[in-house]
Amino acid sequence: MKKNRIVYLEILRVIACLLVIMVHVSAKFVKTNFGSFNVWVGNVFDSLSRIGVPLFVMISGCLLLDEKYDCSKDKITKHINKLAIFYIFWSLFYSIVFEIINPIFIEHKAFCLKNFIIHFIVGHTHLWYIYMIIGLYLILPLLRLWVNKKNIQYVKYFIVLSLIFTFIIPQIISIGINYFDIFNDIKQVLSNINIRYVGGFTTYFILGWYLNNYKIENKKRLYILSVLSIISIIVMTGVLSITTNSSIQMYDNLTITVLVCAVAMFVFIKDKFETKNKNSQIISNISKYSLGIYAIHHLIIFYTSKLAFKYGLNIALFHIPAIYIITVLLSYFGTMILSKIPLLNKVI
Repeated sequence: MKKNRIVYLEILRVIACLLVIMVHVSAKFVKTNFGSFNVWVGNVFDSLSRIGVPLFVMISGCLLLDEKYDCSKDKITKHINKLAIFYIFWSLFYSIVFEIINPIFIEHKAFCLKNFIIHFIVGHTHLWYIYMIIGLYLILPLLRLWVNKKNIQYVKYFIVLSLIFTFIIPQIISIGINYFDIFNDIKQVLSNINIRYVGGFTTYFILGWYLNNYKIENKKRLYILSVLSIISIIVMTGVLSITTNSSIQMYDNLTITVLVCAVAMFVFIKDKFETKNKNSQIISNISKYSLGIYAIHHLIIFYTSKLAFKYGLNIALFHIPAIYIITVLLSYFGTMILSKIPLLNKVI
């Protein structure tokens, strides 16, 4: 690890990594039997963990948009190539597992080349993140033209526009559309306005830079608002799913409630650890291997969960913590082992 690493960002990266694993462990319990005990437990765990990906993006923005960062064409190309190789390896790996090994040797189904190709191109469930990060790298030189302290008013303006048109209005529509037809019309109006410039994960990317350089004045208010956001996420997801009898999740990454919670976590950890100059070895290691852990954890969840259900561990209150702990440990030690193997250490 570099001597000049930012300790609080390491801690945030570890938190993000652990939360993403929890999302994927608990997700299977929120898709059916709405209103049941299992669904509510899964909903709570899932809702509490949804800031993982936003935190990852904010960390990247904090580092890559820094004015001291070397943003040369060669360096960006090197990063994109590394991510592309990472994606190709792991997408091929998961395609082999889930389109050849699992269906043919376990489920005794015929091999389908079309499904294999689609799986490889689209990527396994969690690999969408690599596409998204590559997209942010592609626009990084453009963002660096104006995301700086000299243009702070424009940065704030961008964030405000994004909060309104990417986070607040779409979340209101996603709730109302389940009960009132007028929200379909509002959705169409928003689509016609079509301000894509302030859409997607770019806001989290810029927020990472902003929060690293500027202090939030009223932290207490932010923390209270984040607690209320978490409660609203849990309650709205449960109520909407029950009343519509379908899986409606109010913790999409691009919702204002998740954004508030992500900002609160970022600010809290920065406030507590910004002046710290050393982390524990395990924190540093998890931070170092976070991308590898992200890559491998989904495979471990799939097979450990399958075994747990097979042997009757289907109560969410016990299943989720048990599978979570096993997944974290196996992902961590598995990634450490793979990092020692030549060539494989290039995709960890």
